Amino acid sequence: MFSAFMSGRVLLTFILLSAITLALAYRPILARLSVGLVSPYAKADVTKRLFAAAVDGMLVATALVPYLNSESLVCLLAGAGYLLLRDAVRGRSVGKFVCGLMVINLETGRPCGCGPSVNRNLIFLLPGANVAAAFLEAGTILRDPQGQRLGDRFALTQVVEGFGARDVVAAVQEWWLAFIFHLDRISRGSKTGSGAGTISNSTSYLNTQEG
Repeated sequence: MFSAFMSGRVLLTFILLSAITLALAYRPILARLSVGLVSPYAKADVTKRLFAAAVDGMLVATALVPYLNSESLVCLLAGAGYLLLRDAVRGRSVGKFVCGLMVINLETGRPCGCGPSVNRNLIFLLPGANVAAAFLEAGTILRDPQGQRLGDRFALTQVVEGFGARDVVAAVQEWWLAFIFHLDRISRGSKTGSGAGTISNSTSYLNTQEG
């Protein structure tokens, strides 16, 4: 019991020191990394970014709850893996896809890949520092002209407006309406053709009778 108590104290001390260290070092590092960072892209909507972060956070929490109940390392690794690699698929996490956002690699102009995704999200993996980072990074997103937080400056990335779930729904609706319109035209054409054939047959019959 004593060893468990000591382990808990050590862990708590580590978490507090990690949070304090990041809080003290955050501004100097941010200022240093901002030198020479140029972006041609407009700032993404902040409300969308916060909502996307909330969606991703809920997904990570969903993986952590089973870990707290059963201490299964699989759940813990799944949550950590998603946290690090969430922007690796075409620059979109689940939250960003829902909100119509994507992460751009400023060096290539292409969507973010695995490496930049790990670099921009690694700060959220360290216990203690991740809690401090959540507040510090949110403040930087609000103030920065391009919305680039510390993780973006490490990875040379930026969140921009992009193709998302709303665009998928709109595309499906457009396709469905076009499909219905096409079926309606075929149906009207069939009825018109049938009616024209009936009139032609009736005319032929009358001409035969008169003859």
